[in-house]
Amino acid sequence: MTYEEALAYIASLAPRGWRLGLDRMQELLRRCDLEDFLGAGGKPKYIHVAGTNGKGSVTAYLQSLLVEQGYRTGAFFSPFVYTPRERVQFGREMISEVDLAAFTSKLMPLAETLSSTEFGGATEFEFKTALGFAYWKQHQCDWIALEVGLGGRLDATNVVTPAATIIVSIGLDHVNILGHSLAEIAFEKAGIIKPGVPVILGELPHEAEQVILGVAAENNAPVWRFGHEIGLVETSEGFRVQTPVASYSGLQSGLIGAKQAHNMALAVAAIDASGAILDSSKVVAGALKAAIPGRMERKIVDGTEVVLDGAHNPDAALVLRENLDRYHPGRRIHMVVGMVGGHDPAHFFQPILDRVHRFYLVPIDFHRTLQPEELQEALSPICKAGQKTESFPNAEAGFKAAIQGAEEGDFVLVAGSFYLVGEIGSKL
Repeated sequence: MTYEEALAYIASLAPRGWRLGLDRMQELLRRCDLEDFLGAGGKPKYIHVAGTNGKGSVTAYLQSLLVEQGYRTGAFFSPFVYTPRERVQFGREMISEVDLAAFTSKLMPLAETLSSTEFGGATEFEFKTALGFAYWKQHQCDWIALEVGLGGRLDATNVVTPAATIIVSIGLDHVNILGHSLAEIAFEKAGIIKPGVPVILGELPHEAEQVILGVAAENNAPVWRFGHEIGLVETSEGFRVQTPVASYSGLQSGLIGAKQAHNMALAVAAIDASGAILDSSKVVAGALKAAIPGRMERKIVDGTEVVLDGAHNPDAALVLRENLDRYHPGRRIHMVVGMVGGHDPAHFFQPILDRVHRFYLVPIDFHRTLQPEELQEALSPICKAGQKTESFPNAEAGFKAAIQGAEEGDFVLVAGSFYLVGEIGSKL
């Protein structure tokens, strides 16, 4: 099987949708002889990461921190931005095209045996998750930073017994699947909590935090909360992260963004709580070397600055606005925006509306894309007088128009979906 054939097979599973539930995933792993690699025996050790926003960044910090400690480290990211190979990593390297093809070829016949059973055929996400487990097992990983796909309780990744869990944030997103209130969504995210396993909590709305604390109490799981057990102080020498175990000074965030120090602190606390730190002097390098695409990512195109950010829901838009004000105050913004179904365009636009000079509305090359007309419908009632919006037949055309329309001192912002960031950014 070639790399292209492997991608085609994996993509062929997409019509099966996103099935929340663990029974089929558990059976798939049994048939793939991966049941002994899920952390129940203490090897490998997993840190499981859930949250509405920021979980990819936290996973990137975990990956880098663990690598610097000298561990054979696996990492799983969801979604990818530029290449499917981003999802499954070893050390700081993406799975190779050769390995992705080889593992797909090996697992495909095993996965297909499910099609004729009561479980039904594996979904695209289930298959990619199983591929990750198989790849990490071959590499004999010691630790794995594992990002949840959707929710937590019924997500395909929730088959592991972790050494620590992290819930980064709670917001209203995927409400048609996870629930229409913060409490309902928090309950789904809290499903990754396991008996006696430390829980690291980011800044959360009170309603959501209370639900999660209740689930943690039921599981006798110790909780470290940002702003309580976890302290973060900015000093002249960098950030200091304080946990109930130790203090780490001189930390620099490897990722750009208003929330990245918060995300870094959660990752440091998690490896502290799980006993992963062998050499505290390596924590500084681990934080600084963290990397992940599509988060305030900067490029120059034909002399114009371009910022690519995967923000796609209201809470992420609030953070995006804070980043724009912090890193690009007063500059005119030409925003290329596309979104997929399941997100609320009107509430996404609200926090950033008055910073955007002109909107370039585009469809995304993805089956769940919202059409420019739908984005226009959300924008029209809230646009300022004279604020321009224009629709384009594809992302490339919209981006080209934004570059041409940007004057000296302006910049182009690409946001609304990681799929859009990947579609445009991969060609820059």
